[in-house]
Amino acid sequence: MTQQETPLVPAAGPPEPPPASEPAGVGALPPVAPAGPGKPAGRRRPSGAGGAERSAWRVFLRKPSTRVFIPLLGMFVLMAVLGPLFVGDPSATGNAELLAPSAAHPLGTDHLGRDYLARLVNGSQVSLLVGFSVAVLCMSIGLVVGGLAGYHGGWMDTLMVKLAEFFQVLPGIVLALVAAALLGANVFIIVAILSVTMWPAVARIVRAEAMRISRLGYVESARAAGFSSLRIIVSDVLPNALPPVLVATSMTVGRAILIESGLAYLGIGDPSNPSWGALLNSAQAYMRDGWWLAVAPGLCIFLVVLAVNMLGDALNDAYNPTVGRVK
Repeated sequence: MTQQETPLVPAAGPPEPPPASEPAGVGALPPVAPAGPGKPAGRRRPSGAGGAERSAWRVFLRKPSTRVFIPLLGMFVLMAVLGPLFVGDPSATGNAELLAPSAAHPLGTDHLGRDYLARLVNGSQVSLLVGFSVAVLCMSIGLVVGGLAGYHGGWMDTLMVKLAEFFQVLPGIVLALVAAALLGANVFIIVAILSVTMWPAVARIVRAEAMRISRLGYVESARAAGFSSLRIIVSDVLPNALPPVLVATSMTVGRAILIESGLAYLGIGDPSNPSWGALLNSAQAYMRDGWWLAVAPGLCIFLVVLAVNMLGDALNDAYNPTVGRVK
């Protein structure tokens, strides 16, 4: 029996090398370079704080109170800025005394025959200038003092707190009386006095926020990276502490206008540039014959303070939505 020949099978050798990579065609994807120690593979921009801030501003702008009181406050600001260009001379006395409101004089005339609308428009400049100037100065001083105290702590915190307590106990009205007797009644002196006595309230809020933010992770990372304290405060601490500071500053505008009106009502003010409070002071002797002289400036003070406080309350609700919620 003949033995059938079988084909020889080659022995298994080493695996063949893979074929060389062909050049990338039109639809081929580019190679992805591996991430090295100094070259991150990809970095998404964090959207936590910025997105929350944009969302809070959208909530603030959508509130009904915001849509009502922002145009109202803007109307008073436009009246203070552009109003003097469209009214007459507030010091002109060529009219009859104590005229009732009419087409020629929409708010009548005062006891000297001066157009009361012109005096009211020019008085809005003083009142709004005092309110917003005091608010900006208080926020600036509060950011510096409160930011340094809350971030550094220790002896600097103690020093700043004692400094704030000293200025907080100063009586603003008494200090304004003394300054008016020594230096004369001036708008800038009143702004300086109100700023000196009102900035500690803003500084306390900044200090509390700075103490909280200085313990967060990104601030610790900035310290570990070797950034200076000034850069960390300016770039990380103060911008994240601004929302409650803006709320407190908006409330300061209304308080400053009320205090300035009270001081002007007591006779502490610039007689050449009367504010709404000074107009109220001069109108109190003519309540029976010219009642409109007191209604117009009093209504302006009420509306401006109401608008500022309602906008501050809406801003607080937008940034702190859980405050005041019934649980």
